[in-house]
Amino acid sequence: MPPKYRYYFFKNYRSRGELSRLLFVAAGVDYEDIRVERYEPESEWKDLKPTMPGGTLPVLEVDGQLFGESVVIARYLAREFGLDGKNNYDKLLTDTIVDRIIQIRELFIRLMLEKDVEIRAVTEKKFLEEQLPAALNLIEKHAQENKCTGDFLVGDKLSWADLAVFDMMDHIVAVKPNALGNHPKIAAIFKLVPSLPGLSEYLKNRPMTSA
Repeated sequence: MPPKYRYYFFKNYRSRGELSRLLFVAAGVDYEDIRVERYEPESEWKDLKPTMPGGTLPVLEVDGQLFGESVVIARYLAREFGLDGKNNYDKLLTDTIVDRIIQIRELFIRLMLEKDVEIRAVTEKKFLEEQLPAALNLIEKHAQENKCTGDFLVGDKLSWADLAVFDMMDHIVAVKPNALGNHPKIAAIFKLVPSLPGLSEYLKNRPMTSA
């Protein structure tokens, strides 16, 4: 009997929580998508927080057991669903690419949370002109060096590396539309993922979020 999954993340956010949702959808695995209202006056989070591991979200519930940490959850789902590569070398590549994306994501979140206008302007310039291109160059290089000549970044099938890249660039392209101009492999993935069965329908109908 397959596990019963419940996935908890905030109602109006993608941020650190969306990759796992994409993994469920891509794999065609049923789960209960619990979107928690974070803010008053209808906050559910105040009462739920003490029951969650570490008092944070996202949290994955597997047959009644709760597990926290966004990357840990996504990696577990990728392995359970066969979306982490078909051999250990592919798994190494997917982990490497996802790690690059996590670094970008944390820098981007820090940028979006910056309230000081002057500091944000400097931080955004550095992110868009230095940090982001450097990370994307490395991902593109991984794909080229490992002869990933097919549609995907690793091997010949969809992996969580493709989903992580799409998810992060979905945020960044909204800020800088030409961010992928010098990265053809990543640009192709960004175009491909929304056309895949299941994902296409989900992405068209998922709730609009601000982050």
